[in-house]
Amino acid sequence: MSKPRGLAAFRRFAAPVLRPVRRQLGAWGRLRRRARYFRDGIEGIAMELRTTTHEHAAILREFGAHVGDDCSIHGPIHIVNAGSDFSRLWIGDRVHLGTDALIDLADAVTIEDEATLSMRATLVTHIDVGPGPLSQRRPRKTGPVRIAAGAYLGAGATVLHGVTVGERATVGAMALVTKDVPADATVVGPRAGEPGGAR
Repeated sequence: MSKPRGLAAFRRFAAPVLRPVRRQLGAWGRLRRRARYFRDGIEGIAMELRTTTHEHAAILREFGAHVGDDCSIHGPIHIVNAGSDFSRLWIGDRVHLGTDALIDLADAVTIEDEATLSMRATLVTHIDVGPGPLSQRRPRKTGPVRIAAGAYLGAGATVLHGVTVGERATVGAMALVTKDVPADATVVGPRAGEPGGAR
């Protein structure tokens, strides 16, 4: 038997035995995160979400987000512009967040029941060009993002501020969504050699 298979078998055997130990370590982890929040603010907790392997839902709940039941959150998850906590984030039941999902909390983000954000999907709730000369022509704008129940965002899809992706809608990989997507619609980004757009 090769070493990786042997280690996997040992892990399957040991995991049930070690669960009580993990629960005790969980209490220690909460105390450690409180101390980090006191020291570094919510940015320190956002960094925890980028490095932890299995406590994403618990950490989000600890710091103000609503996270429903049976969610599948694969880290790292990147949260920016959270202010003082994650209270602008609402995640329903049975939501899937893929690896490297990015959520901008300059405004509210709602991800309803059974929605899926594939790996590297991005939800952007603001635009701000900074203090340079463009700021006169393009002032800061914010708007909530809503991913409705059962909607699917493909890998690398980006949803901009003020946009709602309707129930059971499909957003293709790498698509940039700048306006609302109706329920049950499918939108895709341009593909090499093909015109892009809505279907």
